[in-house]
Amino acid sequence: MSMSRRTFLGVAGAAAIAMPLRGQTRTFTFEPGANGKVLKDPAGNIVLAYLTSKPEGLAGNSACCVHPLNTLGGARVTDLAPPDHKDHRGIFFAWHDMTFKKGAEELKADFWGWGRFAPIEERVIVNRELRLARADAQTAEIAVVNDWTIAKQPVMKEETTIVAGQDHGARILDFTFTFSSDYDVTLNRMAFTGFTFRCRKDGPYTFFDPQGEVTPQRHADSVATAPATDWPAQPWYSHQVTPADGKILSSAVIDHPGNPPSLWHGARSVSFLNPCIAAPAAIQMPAGKPLTLRYRAVAIDGPFPAGMLNDMAAAWRR
Repeated sequence: MSMSRRTFLGVAGAAAIAMPLRGQTRTFTFEPGANGKVLKDPAGNIVLAYLTSKPEGLAGNSACCVHPLNTLGGARVTDLAPPDHKDHRGIFFAWHDMTFKKGAEELKADFWGWGRFAPIEERVIVNRELRLARADAQTAEIAVVNDWTIAKQPVMKEETTIVAGQDHGARILDFTFTFSSDYDVTLNRMAFTGFTFRCRKDGPYTFFDPQGEVTPQRHADSVATAPATDWPAQPWYSHQVTPADGKILSSAVIDHPGNPPSLWHGARSVSFLNPCIAAPAAIQMPAGKPLTLRYRAVAIDGPFPAGMLNDMAAAWRR
């Protein structure tokens, strides 16, 4: 079939737009995907997806999470709606016992989905904005705005940036969360919630900290209703799993020194990494005074090399 000159020019123009010009460097892209958007690296490999709506099988009321997060080798390290806790969702942020006060008005809320200490009905984290703020060949920055709502009315605003990059063969995500409210907010004392990295557990797994493997002899399992049983503050904790294919996958969360002090909820059967700022004591967020929290998530194919996470934590602290 012959092609007219006009059709040829149109096809050629589209190809020129789709392909980088000679000398141009490919960058990260952020594309629509199932239940949200997908971040791809310059080679077209999936780095992560940010979910704004609930996939089938996820319990609770909210999505607003990172899943999957993949290593540089393309292996998934996060879990979503696992059989033991259908409300767990990749890398996510939620609190399960919150009090909002404004004058005589007092509201309670559980945005995690547990429902033991506060109601979960009509408590939903709703995405308002999700965009690629900056990208080049090395890093990408995602901007997220979420409303934490009660009966469809916002009671707290979440503004989050996620900077994706890599270092020493590891995938790195730097999260900055800023929460603000017109209410006086109390994060009641709790053993878990906040920034949570739900790890895979489809094979033998264990946890590590700067002193080595966290055995039951070193730290017993934390109890969900007893904050004092949480593991002690550390610059980081990591998780290592060996799935059925025999290829070790490792994940870590590095705390930031600017955050309030945390204890870490270490329940081995649950298999997540969770520095909880409300474990040492309740946290007060006065109306109009934002709370900013920063965390680094790291994922790598194989075990973490000796000293790598200590070096990362020290560099980040500087």
